[in-house]
Amino acid sequence: MSIFESLPRIYVEIRDSFRDVYGLELTMEEVPESIFFGSWIGGDRDGNPFVTPESTREALERARNTIIAHYIAELERVIEQLSSSCKQVGVSKEFRKQLDEYTLHLGEEPARMARISDTELYRRFLTLAILRLRHTSACEPRGYASASEFEQDLKLVQASLDQNRGARLARTLLDPLRRKVRTFGFHLATLDIRQHAKVHRELLQEQSVAKAAAHVGSAKETTTATTEVASSALEVFRKIAEWKKIFPACCIRNYVISGAETEEDIYAVVQLAQNAGVQVAGSPGDPGLMPVPLFESIQALRDAAPVMERVWNNPEYRRLLDSWSGWQEVMIGYSDSNKDGGMLTSIWELYKAHRALHEAARRHGVKLRLFHGRGGTVGRGGGPTHNAILAQPAGEFSGSIRITEQGEVLNWKYADPVLAEWNLEIMIAACLEALTRPDGPLPGSDAPWIDVMEALSEDAFAFYRQNIADNPDVLEYFEQATPVNELEHAQIGSRPARRSKSRKLDDLRAIPWVFGWMQSRHALPAWFGVGHALEHYASRGPEQEKKLQSMMTSFPLFSDLIRNVELAMAKADLSIARLYASLVLDEPMRERVWSMIVEEFERTRRMLLLVKHQERLLDKNPVLSRSIRLRNPYVDAMSLIQVELLRRKHAGNNSTDVNYALGATINGIAAGLHNTG
Repeated sequence: MSIFESLPRIYVEIRDSFRDVYGLELTMEEVPESIFFGSWIGGDRDGNPFVTPESTREALERARNTIIAHYIAELERVIEQLSSSCKQVGVSKEFRKQLDEYTLHLGEEPARMARISDTELYRRFLTLAILRLRHTSACEPRGYASASEFEQDLKLVQASLDQNRGARLARTLLDPLRRKVRTFGFHLATLDIRQHAKVHRELLQEQSVAKAAAHVGSAKETTTATTEVASSALEVFRKIAEWKKIFPACCIRNYVISGAETEEDIYAVVQLAQNAGVQVAGSPGDPGLMPVPLFESIQALRDAAPVMERVWNNPEYRRLLDSWSGWQEVMIGYSDSNKDGGMLTSIWELYKAHRALHEAARRHGVKLRLFHGRGGTVGRGGGPTHNAILAQPAGEFSGSIRITEQGEVLNWKYADPVLAEWNLEIMIAACLEALTRPDGPLPGSDAPWIDVMEALSEDAFAFYRQNIADNPDVLEYFEQATPVNELEHAQIGSRPARRSKSRKLDDLRAIPWVFGWMQSRHALPAWFGVGHALEHYASRGPEQEKKLQSMMTSFPLFSDLIRNVELAMAKADLSIARLYASLVLDEPMRERVWSMIVEEFERTRRMLLLVKHQERLLDKNPVLSRSIRLRNPYVDAMSLIQVELLRRKHAGNNSTDVNYALGATINGIAAGLHNTG
């Protein structure tokens, strides 16, 4: 894995920078761990029937076995290079004592099998450490009890080398491995469990009814669940307690609540977990299970801070907070808020929720970590990470942040060790800059722009809801003019496109919503409503137009928004989109929707160029403009093929060959545009 290679380099860069800039030679202990990793793979069961307790356990096992296998490979590499003999260089008393103890309990067979001489004490010791790691992977008694115990052995070797003329060797060979152990432990990444709030409500209601029935003499079991989804969710709570004993307890520490709207959604997870025997409160050996509400819709974002204030005022919940060292994680959703309210309103409501949550956390003495649910595309919060971090409200950053890196982004940014190192450095640099603001905006510097953004957001929201979210024609157009229903054939989606069998927009997931518009080259979620709002505001007079232009240089959130909208529009192609539109059978409806889309696209492009003082899109980013121009001809050919395949399928040809070819075009277009959903 590229992350294994790039992670230690990050910390070497930090130490080198402190030496070069401040003249400080920092030890490994003086540079704290700054980056940790999490995953939803195997734990995200929100609307995904394929994620079962069995698949979650498999994910935990694979993660543990992957990281332990890496440690074994690293120790084998160290053994090759650590050839010093005790006849030439001594070892510390502590090291020798531990080696003798290991030899007594584990035997000398591993050293003999590896053909290691009696004088190569470091090699003998590390060979026995490898044996203990193998026992750990197999959950056998002679394995390490924890990753910290394994690191103690590495520190013992390092200290012995330091005391016996091997300091440089110790630092070169063992510092990188110790850094990985501190970061990845024996769990590799924390696995977030995720489920929708309505499932928890259903579970609690069923348990309440069953309990009441049992109270009046019914034989009905009080801990069953009638629906398959609720039954699976209940089983997961039971299994969490079991998994935390089999695997490192820190492997599961967060429970993400999709569609959170009220404090009851948070309390429900606490109650269900406690009923199932899960330790919710943190302890020295177990971080507990923190409910992480995910506020997704526009209204949920507006209510987020008041909801959390009521939670933090609850004395029983305060005790849980204290056990988590005062930390609370809250997730804010970019994808669904965009689908619900459009690009401009989504970005503005996220910004306001960010500020309000931090203000509420300060009032209640809570250490808040925001979890930004950004997707790969602009329509799902994508775009340059550095700019997005710096566009946070000035003064409203705790120094700790979680960011999702989804889909194609993982491959583009982290498949290569050099790129992975560079992207991780960018995040650290942006966080440091946002925390210190040496040359950036100061708290309160956005005051002149708040009324402007409110006006823009109000106009954009009303326009988006009227023409997209509440327009019945649009969903029908979308399903016929895009390959959204063919996503399964591309084998790149993690779950069904809809949370239920309903055909409403609310039940369609944000990923396929953005995916379909991108594939058909409309890119609608990334720009619709922005042009209308800008034009309406600028029409009030020359001063308003100048204000918009001033915001480009004075308000990072606005400039980041405009740049991302510009990027998405540059990737759109209405001439290709028109071919997809021809797949819509209802001609009057098709022309109504198409005319509305074209009108807003042209208006948005015109207003962007006005605000940015440009003649063409991406005029000020020639490298990206050239990249898109080079890629598009190849993507266009795949789009033409895809339209023809969709036409055949709509005509009744549902053959394996057609579906396979459709999947291939979907993958090809996604790769060419550098966007899926």
